[in-house]
Amino acid sequence: MRGFSECGEKETRTLQIVAVSLSLSPPKISAAPLTLNFLLFYNQPRKFPESFTQFWHLSWSWRQILRLRPLAKEHLIYKCGNGEHFSLWFDPWLHGDSVHALYGHMVIFEAGLSKHARVKDVIREGEWCWPQASCDVVELQQRVRSIPISTAPDSIHWDKVGEVFSTASAFHGIRQRSLSVDWHDIVWYSRRIPKHAFSLWLALRGAHRTKDKLLAVGVVHSADCAFLCGETETLQHLFFQCPFSAMVWTEVLLMCNIARPLLPWADEVLWMSTHARGSAFHHTVRRLAFAATVYHLWIERNRRCFKNVLLPYQEIIRLVKQDVSGKLASDNSYPRCERYHSLCVNWGAPFGEDI
Repeated sequence: MRGFSECGEKETRTLQIVAVSLSLSPPKISAAPLTLNFLLFYNQPRKFPESFTQFWHLSWSWRQILRLRPLAKEHLIYKCGNGEHFSLWFDPWLHGDSVHALYGHMVIFEAGLSKHARVKDVIREGEWCWPQASCDVVELQQRVRSIPISTAPDSIHWDKVGEVFSTASAFHGIRQRSLSVDWHDIVWYSRRIPKHAFSLWLALRGAHRTKDKLLAVGVVHSADCAFLCGETETLQHLFFQCPFSAMVWTEVLLMCNIARPLLPWADEVLWMSTHARGSAFHHTVRRLAFAATVYHLWIERNRRCFKNVLLPYQEIIRLVKQDVSGKLASDNSYPRCERYHSLCVNWGAPFGEDI
């Protein structure tokens, strides 16, 4: 990618190759919303590597797409119509498999047809008409008899014939599912701030590269806390056993009208999971505040490590308050109740007629 961005000439040649590739794509299938996705999985990988081997060889993204072909095949349904668009040999129109996958390359030679042949090339007057050239081809003639021929165009479907394709259905169809975790509701909810939710999710998964982890693999020579407390930087220390982060989190809890001792990280997560569920206004404020605090503490930690810039804890609190109040101000669906007046005052969020 660096070469493409630094060398204008190389970028121009690459764009020309892409343009040629698109111009050579097969005719569009009737299932228009699916066409592009299916070209990626089946038609393009079969044709373009022959002509543009070097281009695809250098494409990491394309290699990852190719790895999904067997998975996608499990969900695709090729419904044969008039046979004008399906490849006779390579598309899986034969009861979910392609002729090439079942019989190999020799059947193309035995049938005496081009490797670019379409299904329509073995249809005559509404009947299947395979060349009687070998045992395999004769067997094919028998196997296709149960596939009806119609004047309708060929079509491709996802999971069920007639089912409307969507990216969401594809994602849920192929993703691996795990058991739900207790902290799910404090991370993934409709009013979350995306970057805060992602940072909190990383922290809950233990995925932040704290200094103790970096020291273990030899990336750094010291695991001292970036907030200059002299302790070893671990995830549990950073949230919120470090004096710096403890001051920030204590003030944030007070703005949420919560007065209690600070807890170890695992217990803080459990407490928030128990006391910040549901769509009530004060629960939403707690979730927003928790995620914003984790996010800004991690950003401040990185700022100190990589830029040698130190912000006081009061500034971190201000940034947390700014993000939470901004989110509250942008959503006018919260109830207008005197019960939440103090929360709105604490966070500087609009109340009454302005909320």
